[in-house]
Amino acid sequence: MKIKVKKESLPAGRQVEFKVGQETLRGSLFVPEGKGPFPGVIFFHGSGGIGVVHLETAKMLAEEGILALHFNYRGAGPSEGKFEDQTVEMGIEDSIEAVGFFLTVLELDKNRLGFVGGSFGGYIASMLANKFNVKSIVLEAPASFSSSSLNKQRDAVDHLGFEESESYKEIKKYRGKLMVQVCEFDDVLPEGMDDLYFDMAKNVAKKEKYVIKGAKHRLSVQPKQKKDSQNKIISWFLKTL
Repeated sequence: MKIKVKKESLPAGRQVEFKVGQETLRGSLFVPEGKGPFPGVIFFHGSGGIGVVHLETAKMLAEEGILALHFNYRGAGPSEGKFEDQTVEMGIEDSIEAVGFFLTVLELDKNRLGFVGGSFGGYIASMLANKFNVKSIVLEAPASFSSSSLNKQRDAVDHLGFEESESYKEIKKYRGKLMVQVCEFDDVLPEGMDDLYFDMAKNVAKKEKYVIKGAKHRLSVQPKQKKDSQNKIISWFLKTL
């Protein structure tokens, strides 16, 4: 199901776009005041979500001196494409192009790159962290997908065999800094799916698991729990980037 978010009072940022094949992806870039280059964080949203769920957090990071980009996968928000056509693998492709775009931003310090991924976006962040030598990651209630799910429509994927996801193998190889945020009353993920990321991260320089008290899976509709998550994200990157 594709989520719709009301636009009132959303921070705007610098509107950006880039191509994946013949389709255009769109998002917002938040640039800190002052002279760069700045450390930077890119946000990967959930499968049925859209990028605006991370707009407020991106703005908060920029106010603390950290460049921040959110974008929408094909079929999400203002990006081109039909949501019904989107597969797990297409989400990975979109995200690779998004990171490639982010790396062209002149204000970015490419040696101080961070990822935030929520749910499906947590899977994406884990899959790409080593490829792009990411210094620090926050995974919010991260999902995982077996290799047999890559070409399936994202809403049609079941989680059978999730333990064999390549994302766990990637996080096991990861040597940066990792925070895993777990929703106390997650009502979407199978039990243990998010915890396994923390358990598999055996080679990281630093790791922390944070339980968001009272939270169900979708933080965007839980103001108190969303703020809790945001505050941890900000403090984490101020320490690790």
